[in-house]
Amino acid sequence: MSIPHFRQQAFFNLVALLVVIGVNVMANTATLNGRTTGEISGLYPNLFTPAGVTFSIWSVIYLGLLAFAGYQLWLAFAPGREAELARMMARMGPWFLLSCLANACWLFAWHYELIWLSVLLMIFLLFTLVRIHARFRIADPAAPLAEKAFVFFPFGVYFGWVTIALLANVTALGVGMGWNGYGVGGVYWSIGCMILGTLAGLFMIFRFNNVWYGLTGVWAFYGIILKRDAVASPDSPPIVAAGTIIMAVLALSVLMQLLRKRPLI
Repeated sequence: MSIPHFRQQAFFNLVALLVVIGVNVMANTATLNGRTTGEISGLYPNLFTPAGVTFSIWSVIYLGLLAFAGYQLWLAFAPGREAELARMMARMGPWFLLSCLANACWLFAWHYELIWLSVLLMIFLLFTLVRIHARFRIADPAAPLAEKAFVFFPFGVYFGWVTIALLANVTALGVGMGWNGYGVGGVYWSIGCMILGTLAGLFMIFRFNNVWYGLTGVWAFYGIILKRDAVASPDSPPIVAAGTIIMAVLALSVLMQLLRKRPLI
């Protein structure tokens, strides 16, 4: 691939991200099918849904992705950065563009209550992030500082959040279909999902040193605890207890990994 091709790729990555942010603005101002993303979520009540404030993490994700887009554009047009640009764009390939496509399409599917389609799109979005993680070896302590700041951080958080979001999306699909979990109550289903998210977090922390992924899990489970405390239903105490234990496990795991002197940046 030529340098002009990589410059075009960097430009289109930025355009794709701006489209996703624009669709998100539509989604959260009730412009997309007349309801906000949170209002759609409220149509599928379940014990795994976190408090509304938890979704503010999208601001962190998008600011991080904007920083990534700015960094790759700087590589594209700053003199003497051709080799770094080629290395960055070759590893990224089409996966960032595809992740943006999946994200925007997910919002349309969700807002038009095509929940089964939203689950499929979320799975595809997660797959694109898995590919980005693998191609960049995200959280590799030997990577350059700029790569840790502009790639590892935003995509580590993004990957972690989409993992939890997929579990929530599957739960919403079950609610929409009237699924009773084959006799498994909502409490046990929710705790089971929390355990799955925790196992994924522990794997990413200890296998790949991706503490950003783990910290995102801590935030997500904190949001579930907040929501259960606010609702104060009979189902809340076991979920709050499980969430507290899980948060402690993930937080301690992150601390242990950091103490192994494998720094974030």
